[in-house]
Amino acid sequence: MKRHIVIIVVAVLAIYIFSLFLNRQDVTVIDAHYDGHTAQIIVDRLPFSESAKIDWWLSNQDKIRSKYYIPSGNKGPFLIAVFAFGEGYQEEGKEDRLCFNDIKPPRNCIDKNILMTIWRTRDGGVKYEF
Repeated sequence: MKRHIVIIVVAVLAIYIFSLFLNRQDVTVIDAHYDGHTAQIIVDRLPFSESAKIDWWLSNQDKIRSKYYIPSGNKGPFLIAVFAFGEGYQEEGKEDRLCFNDIKPPRNCIDKNILMTIWRTRDGGVKYEF
């Protein structure tokens, strides 16, 4: 009985430490695109937990908006989608890919792997989806 408790405690601690490790890895913003209505931000990865993803956005949104000329407040986009870079920029092909007009074809598309969306609500609030 005592051995089972020790195994459970060790397993819980290992899971906790692993989740802390995943949430503390740095996120690299690869690129961002803003078409006047929506913004698409491309990253290598996001933190593991939803709360860590939100914290990452709140801590980095000003820097991202400034670097990629994405307005904020009422002039900003209603939708910001954060995509995984995955295999990088690819040709459009027959797959379901998101292509960007501001990049010269043929390698101007990414796979549609949305990691998070940030919505500006009508009342001025913010809604996150994962």
